[in-house]
Amino acid sequence: MLTTSYKKLSQATAGIALGAAMLAAVNAPAQAATLTTYNFSGQFESLALPGSSGVSLGLQNGSFDGSYTVDVDQLPTATQVNLASWLVNVRDASNNILKTFSSAIVGNTGIAVNDGVRFTNFVAASTGAETASLGVVFNPGFTGSPGNGPTDGLFSSVIFSNSIVAGQIPIKSTPVPEPVSTAGIAVAGAMGLWMKRKQKSSIA
Repeated sequence: MLTTSYKKLSQATAGIALGAAMLAAVNAPAQAATLTTYNFSGQFESLALPGSSGVSLGLQNGSFDGSYTVDVDQLPTATQVNLASWLVNVRDASNNILKTFSSAIVGNTGIAVNDGVRFTNFVAASTGAETASLGVVFNPGFTGSPGNGPTDGLFSSVIFSNSIVAGQIPIKSTPVPEPVSTAGIAVAGAMGLWMKRKQKSSIA
């Protein structure tokens, strides 16, 4: 009798606990995303890859600039994260905008992938229609911030109708000064200032 009562009480307690857990799960607030916006820019190489044509040739010695917003909480663990928003312009050597990648344009996509970001401008697959993409690579261990700038990357455009590659142009890497070089510059600057002051005091 006691065993039966205890069993029923245990079942009732378990049911209440399960119901409370389910209610807590339903009422629990969704985990807030840490959306962060970064600005970035870079330069294209002086020569497009062999066989290129179209926009890629126009981007020789050109540049790109823009911004993107990403949930940085996802990046340390996820290999691919959709960007919340982005706006990037690619420009020729005269600073004219030749292509724009934007989250406000239908058919555009933006993702953070591996150690960089990639933007793609899809258009209808009709004769002569073209898609373009810009992939920018940053330093290893990328968690959202562009850091010192791009280390690699590529702009490419493709004709949809027959999948002919219309052009590709690489991105210039941004050199990062060695710590020793930076320290050397600082020391040289300090010595120059000291010598200038010493020269003034000797004249006086």
